[in-house]
Amino acid sequence: MNSFVFLFANRRFLGFGLACTLASNFGQTFFIALFGEHIRADFGLSHSDFGGLYGVATLISAAVILWAGRLIDRVDLRLYAGVVFAGLALSAALMAAATSPWLLGLAFVGLRLFGQGLLRHTAVVSMARYFEAARGRAMSIVGLGYPIAEATFPAALILILSALSWREAWGGFALYVFALHLPLALWLLKGHGVRHAELEKRLKAEEQHPAELTQRRLITDWRFQMIVPASLMGPFIMTGLFFHQLAIADTKGWDIALLAASFPAFAAATVTASLISGWVVDRFGPGVVLPVFAIPLMLALIVVATLDQTWSAPLYFSLGGLTVGASGVLISAAWAETFGVRHLGAIRSLTSSLTVVSTALAPVLVGWLLDAGIDVSSIALGGAGLALLTNVLVLAPARELRRKKTKNAI
Repeated sequence: MNSFVFLFANRRFLGFGLACTLASNFGQTFFIALFGEHIRADFGLSHSDFGGLYGVATLISAAVILWAGRLIDRVDLRLYAGVVFAGLALSAALMAAATSPWLLGLAFVGLRLFGQGLLRHTAVVSMARYFEAARGRAMSIVGLGYPIAEATFPAALILILSALSWREAWGGFALYVFALHLPLALWLLKGHGVRHAELEKRLKAEEQHPAELTQRRLITDWRFQMIVPASLMGPFIMTGLFFHQLAIADTKGWDIALLAASFPAFAAATVTASLISGWVVDRFGPGVVLPVFAIPLMLALIVVATLDQTWSAPLYFSLGGLTVGASGVLISAAWAETFGVRHLGAIRSLTSSLTVVSTALAPVLVGWLLDAGIDVSSIALGGAGLALLTNVLVLAPARELRRKKTKNAI
């Protein structure tokens, strides 16, 4: 199907997915970290206190996602999305009103659960489940919500905080999500009942994946074990670096204006990789991209380890963005191709929980390494080694996916 025809024919449902990914950024680490200095000053928190509180909150949200993420397999998507958007709005409101560290931590739990966790989960599962031949393109399109936010939110926030306090800003975000974003998302789902009925009819006709697939069985599957580390590595590394971006920038001699100016480079690379990966996945299958998608991340970490020049900041952001952009499409397509879509919510809830855990540990680990006197170059080189290891692990499942794609094409 022509891409423009595909976009027009599915504009509402694709718009819903994009609405989910855009709003999810209110719970992303890169966005919350921009308030770090204001929050620490208001609550009298040290860097370790702030990172520890954020990490614990993220771990709690990961535990909840294991249960909440599975519900999307059984609950009407319209109800599910409505509850998740409302939860994000309430969490933003709590950020504005928090008067103690424990209330702040509860707000972090909500932002990470409903934003970074379940809204991303909703977008990915819905696109992967209801599209088949155009699955890669659908996920690459809705994935544009991440780079759009990464390119615009930091600069917009600087303007917002020049006029409002950080609490007033979060109050505005809560009102925006509840009064505008939530109604828009539900309106975009109009007619979803027909779409779901068609999916159920197709799944009953195919019956190609076992109905008894569970998370317990999933974690014992060698393909899952080999792909999961690669799916976690990008978020793990980039979260750790983004959360401590000011400390890293100080070491490298980069100012905050350079960091803000580098986010559009990250966003542009993410968009490029996402769109290209979506097309390649639809045409050749995820097995073609799996063996190479982590290479730009390794190069990004080498840049951080070896270069200090001003131009190296956007280069590092761009290279990291290539892996992040490809991963957003590639990994979910690999799950769908390997295990089917009937239990995609359960699969994604498990992987989302693991992702949240990894992104909770990353700021703590990087902070601990920095406090221990480990230099940024050594940390970056260690990350490059981990990325290389995960790249090796995916070679076997990638080979199987390519073999499966070839067999189906015959």
